[in-house]
Amino acid sequence: MWNRHEEEETSGVAGFLLGAVTGAIVGAGVALLFAPKTGKRMRQDLFRQYERATSKLSDFASDAMDRVSTLASDAKDMADDARESARDAMNQVRDTASDAMDRGRKDANRAAAHART
Repeated sequence: MWNRHEEEETSGVAGFLLGAVTGAIVGAGVALLFAPKTGKRMRQDLFRQYERATSKLSDFASDAMDRVSTLASDAKDMADDARESARDAMNQVRDTASDAMDRGRKDANRAAAHART
């Protein structure tokens, strides 16, 4: 079940990954500013950094979707279990009430028959 600990853990992972990607982008920009390279070489380095960042973001998004899917499935299973438990409890109450009514009728019939005699 989704709880505060899992929420904090997920939030921490998301924050870390966002910080790592942001740091990679900023670091690449600073490196490009201070390292003299040809325009072609700079474009190649920028493209590689872009590919790495998008790959990390894609992996993070995929992991997040997997977690959400798992949590949704777990929540559905729990709701199904709760509904089944409630149905069983209602059936048990109904059966108990029905049995009590039957005993009451039998007792009333016996009392009426006894009163006639």
